[in-house]
This record gives sequence, C-alpha cells and structure tokens, in this order.
Amino acid sequence: MPLDVIQEKNLTEIIDYALEYPSMVLAASKSNNIGGSLIDFSYGLYIGYISGVFFDKFLLQNNRFLNDDELGDYYSKLANRNSEIMLKIKTHLKLK
Repeated sequence: MPLDVIQEKNLTEIIDYALEYPSMVLAASKSNNIGGSLIDFSYGLYIGYISGVFFDKFLLQNNRFLNDDELGDYYSKLANRNSEIMLKIKTHLKLK
C-alpha cells in the first residue's frame, strides 16, 4: 500500500520547508572541505535531511518502518521534486 494522504502531506511539508530554508540544510556544504562535487554533496545533505525528518515522523506516528510499497512511493515522490531540489541548491550556492 502506498503512502496515505496524511503521509504524503507530511512529506510535501518537509520538502517545502527544506526548500524554503536552504541555508539551514546547506550550511555544512561550503564550510566542509569535500573531495567530490559540491552539488552532489549538497544534494546528499538535502536528501538526508528530508529522509531523516520524514522517517522519524513516520516511525513516531506508526510505530513501524515503511514497508516496500511505502518506500517505493516515498522515493517516487522525492524523485518528482528532484529538479526543484537541484535548482534550489544551485541558486543557494550561486552556481550555474
């Protein structure tokens, strides 16, 4: 069974919040000396933040982890917002 309406709303709110306040999520990007791409590192931070907040909230509300269907639905919804996340990262980091 995919994510229900409340879980979808929670995920959307978490993503929207992260996109509204990119400096909170990306503060570590510029300060850390990373060996790879700054954009890839920043994307990892964003996805980690969104996933951590969503999974924690899901676990607290349901007393269980996501099943395979819910996890697939989660990744699908996150992938649908991928271009928006990348644009916010590039804008915040002032990259082309």
